Amino acid sequence: MLTAVQQRAIDRFAKSLPALGDDALIDAYHQAWEDHRDALAEGSDNIGKACAESLATEAAMRDRFSDYQSHYKLRYPDARRLVRARR
Repeated sequence: MLTAVQQRAIDRFAKSLPALGDDALIDAYHQAWEDHRDALAEGSDNIGKACAESLATEAAMRDRFSDYQSHYKLRYPDARRLVRARR
């Protein structure tokens, strides 16, 4: 569960994503999912925030690219499969 402050920060973050260039958006997606994976591994207090940011970047990727996973794989060909929040 996100606090009101965290929710406002996520909303601002999500609204800023469409302004990013293609490469920057792909990088933000990669970083958000890495942060989410790390928060889960560490048992961090910010798991909710990390999850919300990763889902926001995924939504922005889906909006930008019809096949967003292929664009991601082109930029990060050696990246291991990232954590999926909907397990």
